[in-house]
Amino acid sequence: MKYQSLVPNLGVKSVNETVKFYTEVLGFQQIACVPEHGELVFAIIRAGDVNLMFQQLDSLQEEYPDLKNKNGQAGLTFYIKMQDKKALYERVKDAAFLVKAMHTTPYGAEEFAICDNNGFILTITEDEDRNEQIRNYDNFFLPVDDYEGSKRFYSDVLGLTLKFEFAAQGMVAFSVGDEEPAIILKDKNKFPTAQPTLWLEVADVRMLYSEMKNKGVEFLSEPFKIRTGWAVEFSDPSGNMLGFTDYIQ
Repeated sequence: MKYQSLVPNLGVKSVNETVKFYTEVLGFQQIACVPEHGELVFAIIRAGDVNLMFQQLDSLQEEYPDLKNKNGQAGLTFYIKMQDKKALYERVKDAAFLVKAMHTTPYGAEEFAICDNNGFILTITEDEDRNEQIRNYDNFFLPVDDYEGSKRFYSDVLGLTLKFEFAAQGMVAFSVGDEEPAIILKDKNKFPTAQPTLWLEVADVRMLYSEMKNKGVEFLSEPFKIRTGWAVEFSDPSGNMLGFTDYIQ
């Protein structure tokens, strides 16, 4: 005996309004319906490998009389895994139907929850393993004793292109060819404890911070806000300085 799939069939007051919510808000596609036009009695929607069926409540109760006088919503929530949940969150974070903002659970998952037009709670999360989390090199930080002299060296002697400079903060960045990662010089007069540091771009600094902290990594601080998102620094077992950064505004 082998089970092959599980597709919820939910009794709803309006199949049309429900399909509209799931397609327009959550990005599902309608793949079947009865009838083909007008007031729908039944519909199937799909997003990736996830399928849902909706049936007009009175039709469902007629089909299964045992469902009469039962509250189909009581104690029923849906836990949905998807890719790029943050894009969806940006769309719904200010909506009235958001019932729980993005947060990290005690078991390390980052998730949020919304309530659909029928009152069903949908908890949205995403599988993130470390290989998917770490995306690329971000920047290479080098401490310098002579800020202006070092800036001239990297520009005039090495011929690197100035990418940006925050002179008041004592940082200047140089591009290396067409690569996105830059060499960033940090003035030791402004950053007296600065060390050569490699930053890596990750999907979500705060999620990876929680995961790695639970595995014993000692960070120099909690994640902190920067211009482009979040960052955090730590050292490897040999004392090399590393950092994570993301681009989550």
